[in-house]
Amino acid sequence: MNQKQKQIYEILLMPIVCTKHSGFEDKKIEVKKRDNLISATQSYWTEYIDKTTGKPFRYDFSADCDMSDFAVGFYKILYKLSIVDNNGNLVDKEFAGDTMTSVSKLPELKEKYHCLANFWLIPMELGRKSNSPLSKTSNTYQIQDFMDRFLLLVKFKFGDYHKNFGRYFKANSFKEFVDKNFLVGSYVDENYDVIEYSHSIDESTVEHLIDCMKKRAEAIATSRCCDDLWDYFVSLGLIERL
Repeated sequence: MNQKQKQIYEILLMPIVCTKHSGFEDKKIEVKKRDNLISATQSYWTEYIDKTTGKPFRYDFSADCDMSDFAVGFYKILYKLSIVDNNGNLVDKEFAGDTMTSVSKLPELKEKYHCLANFWLIPMELGRKSNSPLSKTSNTYQIQDFMDRFLLLVKFKFGDYHKNFGRYFKANSFKEFVDKNFLVGSYVDENYDVIEYSHSIDESTVEHLIDCMKKRAEAIATSRCCDDLWDYFVSLGLIERL
């Protein structure tokens, strides 16, 4: 990697904390770097309609790093999509920010897993909501938030995912899906075979997953998105222009 790519790589791996709601139409977005940590506001705050009164309402605000303003800007560069509208709702529920590897089974990752290299877009019903028929299939196969298990299911049932979530899975093959999400070298090898790791969970699993995040960060930093990410991070004051 060159100097620019290395700085992007470092930001992609930097832990993120979400601070407060940034507002709606008059957003006050804040993204700051403190030592080895990035703090960010969040515009996302879903509005619901009360079935009895017909009036809009929101539940108490819950900050979520993978839907922070910093992450949303990252998704816009990678996927060429606007994710959150001016009212705090998802533009399209098939494109919702989510965390790839969580700490539900691996609490040792707690200090490192909230970073851009571990975030991606996925249909809300497969990630944040997980109540679709395909999510029930995931439960049947004991996915348990393990990326290798999820990717194996997507690979072998790609037609089902393509049919049920056609806007997100508009790629015609598992290969295109993998490339879109920058997964080669981390969770998938160069032959597009899923790298399996969850058959035995121990200390080496944590090391493997940290390595996955590093490899995905490298794949993104050296990709077509390099210049746009560089400009984005510079505009936020996270790195200085060379």
